[in-house]
Amino acid sequence: MIRELVQLSELPFMKTHTFRLPKKTLFGINAVERVGSEAREFGSRALVVTDSNIQKAGLFDRVREKLEDEEIEVNTFDEGGAEPTLEIARSAADAARKGKYDLVVGLGGGSVMDMAKVASITVTNTKDIEEYLGVDKVERPGIPMILISTTAGTASEVTKNAIIVIPEQNLKTAIVSPHNLADVAIIDPTMTLTVPPSVTAATGLDALSHAIEAVMSTGANPVTDSLALESIRLIGGNLRQAYTHGDYLEARYNMALGCLMSGMAFGNAGVCIGHAAAYAFSVKHAVSHGVSCGLALPYVIEFNLNACIPKLAKVSESLTGKTYLTMREAASDAARSVWELMKDVGLPTSLKEVGVAVEEVEEMAENLLGITRLLASNPRKITKEEAVLLFERMWEGRLGEED
Repeated sequence: MIRELVQLSELPFMKTHTFRLPKKTLFGINAVERVGSEAREFGSRALVVTDSNIQKAGLFDRVREKLEDEEIEVNTFDEGGAEPTLEIARSAADAARKGKYDLVVGLGGGSVMDMAKVASITVTNTKDIEEYLGVDKVERPGIPMILISTTAGTASEVTKNAIIVIPEQNLKTAIVSPHNLADVAIIDPTMTLTVPPSVTAATGLDALSHAIEAVMSTGANPVTDSLALESIRLIGGNLRQAYTHGDYLEARYNMALGCLMSGMAFGNAGVCIGHAAAYAFSVKHAVSHGVSCGLALPYVIEFNLNACIPKLAKVSESLTGKTYLTMREAASDAARSVWELMKDVGLPTSLKEVGVAVEEVEEMAENLLGITRLLASNPRKITKEEAVLLFERMWEGRLGEED
């Protein structure tokens, strides 16, 4: 009997999965109008973390007005731009610690929301921010936090990750903690209507990479798979329209929903080799997160093909809406379908297009192998020789099936 129980415990359907999300999530057209009443639940003094582009687009004014309608005092930290460094994170921490705030509001893309997370946790956790890099190193909950996304990409508003770049080490690292989860996440598709085509494309591929890597991840479960596959369907069916017609609200709505679902999926299943491959070159060459993850995606799908044919078959079906004769045919089409989507929205499909030299292939392979936290979730182990081949294909822009 005991032996039977041990054997049962090893079966996939006998596993116990942990699923974490924000305390409250608001999604819908004009959902941002509720930011004032939601903030009022936490106090009367708010630090809004944002950036200059959000202010120029008028999105900050929209949020500030709703906060001030509830008699909430608003102060800003606007250094939360793209790819924040450790020094910017320290500045965010200092601003939050000095202000005696009741809550933090993050308004922007993923990098801005990540700095809002830093601001929140460092009010109650007083060590230098570097001490919290890693997994589960934040000791206490931060002050209340509302996160409002302005792109359909990172889904940072519903995840426990805060990404930080250390340029001198060519390193992209993270603070990973359940204390980074928002008290309120707000996803309003109207906040994405001013996003330019290039950013729409990059953030859309970021969301797609999250969803597909969540499906491939060894941390996947039936809930994350369901969310990820629906996310893939929404992004595959709407990114081209959002890219070419930025004011098309239905496409923006579906992209925002797809991004939200991808965040719920990868925030619990994790990502894998795609993000590791992106990190191996993106910091050194200043390639944005969405572009680098998108660029790596078709090549890592191909690398993982034989390790997860049934799952990648579902990815293809969701992405393309096609009916395939065999599971193998469907799975084999996944990488090509992603590659074609990237071309359609003007994104690079090779490393040479983003300024990487072919002589850097071995260095990137070594960098990839050092990102063990993400590789641990990949369904297939990778050797140094395989990593070199992977980056050679990425540099050339050549899928393996073309051999």
